[in-house]
Amino acid sequence: MSLPQQAGVKERLDAIEGMLPELENFLIDLQSRDFEIETKSNAFDLVTEGDVASQARLTEFIEAKFPADQIIGEEESDKNAAPGKGFCWVLDPIDGTTNFANRIPMWAISIGLLYDGKPVGGIVSGPALGLRYRGEVNGGASCNGKPIRVNGKSPLRAGVVVTGFPYDRARRAEPLSRALANMLREAGGVRRLGAAALDFCFVADGRFAGYYEMSLKPWDAAAGFIIAQEAGATLSNMSGAALDIFEDEGTVVTNGRIHEELLAQIGPMLEALALGPST
Repeated sequence: MSLPQQAGVKERLDAIEGMLPELENFLIDLQSRDFEIETKSNAFDLVTEGDVASQARLTEFIEAKFPADQIIGEEESDKNAAPGKGFCWVLDPIDGTTNFANRIPMWAISIGLLYDGKPVGGIVSGPALGLRYRGEVNGGASCNGKPIRVNGKSPLRAGVVVTGFPYDRARRAEPLSRALANMLREAGGVRRLGAAALDFCFVADGRFAGYYEMSLKPWDAAAGFIIAQEAGATLSNMSGAALDIFEDEGTVVTNGRIHEELLAQIGPMLEALALGPST
């Protein structure tokens, strides 16, 4: 990126980070009270009052501060929009909505920033965990202002792996289960947090050695992608090719040392992907 573009990334991340404390406190307070919950694609795909309010606040701020920037968000926007030229924000107002709806603290605000369609910046805030991650292209990654880096654990059995499951998991249960069985046999531990943005970040800061999941949307991955990349992670699709957050149905993020081993063990995921896009 040119120096003006690099400065533009920093300016935007600094601005959005400045308004986050008020939004974080609002959502923490809301989670402690009764709030509205609705369903979207099926009974497992939830949207809450918090999701809608969070996206509205983020969108209002961005439109006022950076009116020329494009915005793609999970709620109340054109979800099929493709990023254009210049800066584009990709927002998940609450990643881990099911956790949020059940008063589980494992949820995040995910704010990705693209330039000409490529991830260049991101912030992932886990308000209930007291964690805020940030990444800038060529600028490194941090958690609560301190630099972070992937761990050096190898082989696979030396580290913990995290995964997640698509909303239409029932029709893919057999291959999903075989991939999970391989992880249970070969990995040092397996977790499922239910918040993809945090999964990316927990690989980035060395908690997890690897992460795999199918059917992520761009707003699940845009911020975590650049944070993990800047922390030294290796990212790919489930065939091992470079990850495209707008095109690929399968996502793999590792410390690099276990990448090929993890890809081999999650082979059944390719069968799950072959059943077609997630609904």
